[in-house]
Amino acid sequence: MKQLFLIFAISIGTYLQAQLIPNGDFESWVQESYGEEPANWGEFSLQFMHGIISNLVDSTIIKTQDAYSGSFAMELRSKKLSGFMSDTIIPVVMLNLKNSNLDSAKMKIDGKLESLTGYIKQDIVDTAENTTSISLIVYSEGDIIGIGGVEFDSDIDEYTSFEMPIYYLEEGTGDSIEIMITAGNSEAPVPGNIMVLDNFKLNYQSITTSIKENRQAQVKVYPNPFLDWLTIDCETSAAKDYKIYSTLGEVVRKGTTSSNMNAIDLSNLPPNVYFLRTESQTIKLIKKK
Repeated sequence: MKQLFLIFAISIGTYLQAQLIPNGDFESWVQESYGEEPANWGEFSLQFMHGIISNLVDSTIIKTQDAYSGSFAMELRSKKLSGFMSDTIIPVVMLNLKNSNLDSAKMKIDGKLESLTGYIKQDIVDTAENTTSISLIVYSEGDIIGIGGVEFDSDIDEYTSFEMPIYYLEEGTGDSIEIMITAGNSEAPVPGNIMVLDNFKLNYQSITTSIKENRQAQVKVYPNPFLDWLTIDCETSAAKDYKIYSTLGEVVRKGTTSSNMNAIDLSNLPPNVYFLRTESQTIKLIKKK
């Protein structure tokens, strides 16, 4: 198990206030034409497909009684599409997803969000590229100001707790969040993944008495937004490892700087928001069209 995004300033004397996500315990379920779904949650690809051709595929979400607590948990399974299509569908589950509003599945928040916690168990197909992941994006007036992600790359036989810290790119508390769960790697999809989740909670910061600052050398990037090439400017000539993540928490590029000025070719990436991660920083990148 490995975490993708970490908080780099350590809060001392910070008290967290937990809040249940609506149906974060997956006890409430609703019947759809393609199967049962947990209330307040939805599978993006399925809803998109059913918006084009009704009843094209059945649900990748299963209502399971193998729960950490309570009566039910949410089980996700990657599978081959039936009928005339042979593609593998990877479950991409989002909080507050509505059939008529696929592009704005967000939940309002009130306060400084510190982390997302929950419980997971899984059985995934043994391939080098195969992972499952959970990601969270914090928005303020439509802009991304924070992100967190956790990736799971091995079997987890018994329910195990996880904590996904939120790293803020800008000042502010945020007004809404987006949560996305992916039961496989969309770039190397394989059928047969089983991912079971239960008891999601949001943890808010209520009091902070002091902060331990990170004093490591900072990194700058330009131009930002960029088109094809991005320059990484380090304050020192010491080599730095870096990774670039998508908003889903997937690593799309990684490498090591060789000097204080490094130009990298990102022409193969589609226009989108990305995050450059070094040991001491996370920088929001925007690739323009």
